[in-house]
Amino acid sequence: MFLRAFSIDNLMSFFISLVAGLLIAAILVLLGALFFYLFVLWYRNRDREKESLESTLLQVTLPRDNEIKIDAAEQLFASLGSMRKGGRLSFLKLQPHLSFEIVGMPGDIRFYVNTPNKFKDLVEKQINGAYPDADIKVVDEKTQKPGYVLGNEYNIFSDSAKVAFASLRLKSSNYLPIKVFKDLPTDPLSSITSILAKMTLGEGAAIQILISPANSKWKKLGRGYIARIKKNESNPETAKYAADPKELEGIENKIGKPGFNVVVRIVVSSSSIEAAQAHLGNIVSAFSQFDGANSFTKNKHRFKGMFMTDFIYRFTPMRGQTSVLTSEELATVFHFPNKSVSTPHIFWISSKR
Repeated sequence: MFLRAFSIDNLMSFFISLVAGLLIAAILVLLGALFFYLFVLWYRNRDREKESLESTLLQVTLPRDNEIKIDAAEQLFASLGSMRKGGRLSFLKLQPHLSFEIVGMPGDIRFYVNTPNKFKDLVEKQINGAYPDADIKVVDEKTQKPGYVLGNEYNIFSDSAKVAFASLRLKSSNYLPIKVFKDLPTDPLSSITSILAKMTLGEGAAIQILISPANSKWKKLGRGYIARIKKNESNPETAKYAADPKELEGIENKIGKPGFNVVVRIVVSSSSIEAAQAHLGNIVSAFSQFDGANSFTKNKHRFKGMFMTDFIYRFTPMRGQTSVLTSEELATVFHFPNKSVSTPHIFWISSKR
């Protein structure tokens, strides 16, 4: 009887020790994985302030009577996919990123591109390739209206400004497409610039679209989704047509184009927070015109200071907050205006060079 009790006690002790050991091992593995993740996060972003300062803001202006179609912007974005860095250790490096921006000031709407200095020549060449008549100038006080520029940056803020802000990402999976320009009845740029044209004295708004070349993981997920749908539809026992054929066609079209990690930031400055929030709401609402199989939704931001730092320095988000848009989707959201955009206050060059 004693030996039996002793054996049961030993067995229980062994079992408890085993469970405790497994728990400790699991905790150590999780802590190791967390440490590695934080190290990679730090290592990738350790020089981002330096890299941000080694960049140039370009103002891009076109003749009012230009007839260049939105397809030219798709060509431009597709050509920028070549900036991606590859290799086994590419996950330790930040991918090069550009910022395409539309800024509205009282009586003035302008288009900008911010580029790392090492890609400046490439970016200018690609813009001129897609828009041969574009006038590209480095931003300084000579290129802007008095008071609208601070050094080599535009300035939408006044001394007593109240600020409202938001950033946008895709609501659903990256392989699901938004509605693109070919499916829209009018130029989507008009809806956005018409809101920026309403800026009054002491107000300003900026839409910042940060892009960097994406890897191919999102395409693999899209192909997997299509394969699962087709497999289910081909099985006579489980056959059901759960997916819209047009949606599948849209996914196939999207995964066939170069993709970019994108975050859309919107900042509005006004004399009152109510006015700033009203303008912000109108701009965010303008992005609903792109609602299709996918749509834009707002990110959550707890710390205003961190958001504004990311906006001013044009930092890519350290984690989350981005989505994948293709060259076609980017061209839909951002392109330089042509004569079909009749919004007042757009800054044009007076004649073709």
